[in-house]
Amino acid sequence: MTFKQDIIDALTLAYPQILTFENLASELMASQERVVQSVTELQEQNYPISTQGKDIHLAYPLLSVPAILKQLETDFIGKPVQLHARMDSTNSYAKENLTDLINGEIILAHEQTAGKGRLGRNWTSPAGASISLSLVLKSDIPFERIPLLTQLTAASLVKALDAWADVQIKWPNDIILNNKKIAGVLVETEFSGRSLNGIVIGIGINTNVDQMDIPEDLQSKATSIREEKAGETDPNKLVARFLKHFENFYVAFLGSQHTEPFLSICREQSVLIGKDYWIIDKEQKRKASIRTIDPTGGLVVTYHDTNKTEVITSSDLSIRGEHTYV
Repeated sequence: MTFKQDIIDALTLAYPQILTFENLASELMASQERVVQSVTELQEQNYPISTQGKDIHLAYPLLSVPAILKQLETDFIGKPVQLHARMDSTNSYAKENLTDLINGEIILAHEQTAGKGRLGRNWTSPAGASISLSLVLKSDIPFERIPLLTQLTAASLVKALDAWADVQIKWPNDIILNNKKIAGVLVETEFSGRSLNGIVIGIGINTNVDQMDIPEDLQSKATSIREEKAGETDPNKLVARFLKHFENFYVAFLGSQHTEPFLSICREQSVLIGKDYWIIDKEQKRKASIRTIDPTGGLVVTYHDTNKTEVITSSDLSIRGEHTYV
């Protein structure tokens, strides 16, 4: 997709300016015929490119490595960046190619066809309308501390998204806007025997997805930033902001092992704390009052049926409202 990505890069860097096919062809040192053909193919793949006569522009910015790097303020997170047109799962790709990837490298895709969420749920992403990102980590981290990376990532997303909206966190890995999910986090590990080869953090964010493009069975609990805020989101600015906040939290965590800097955000922005929810696993469904998040990242709850307070550490369960997602 090199030439098509060159077109996307040029249009994204120019956004919201309207270009002409002649100017675009000149910038890319290609014939207008080749540009027209490639643009037509991108439109057929549902990329948000509008054309009228000789004019061409994007409905909203698309992922672009030059646009990300232009705004990136990190030492190693997000360096380098891979951007693919279409793949089944950025996390699967990262795990399959882990030996060739370096610490801090990220994988992005315009379209993800078989993304993975927690508990094996699918996470789909239409072409250009969302962010599918996987971050590779190869630093030493105690095995028992790895689950905390989910909440470190969630706190980083909250900080990154505050330029657009005041979002909340549904423990441990969902980002909520107006009581609907707009993003999710999935942390996966790869081992050789007892040796940790690497950690892959997968993130999916609905940026400019239209509500009608969300599967019907998910429309009551999923949405996008654009749908809720009535405006387009620049994915490159969001990615750059997220990577900066993640690096700040992650480096500090590796150095001190202190969790409070990011867990305090998870508590403050929790959509669960102070309310009653159903805790559902494979065997039972119990109502509980959500108290807090403890220093290890566990969810502190008091069950109604026994009045006992416990700390939930397993993410292999669901937390649901009486009749709604949150």
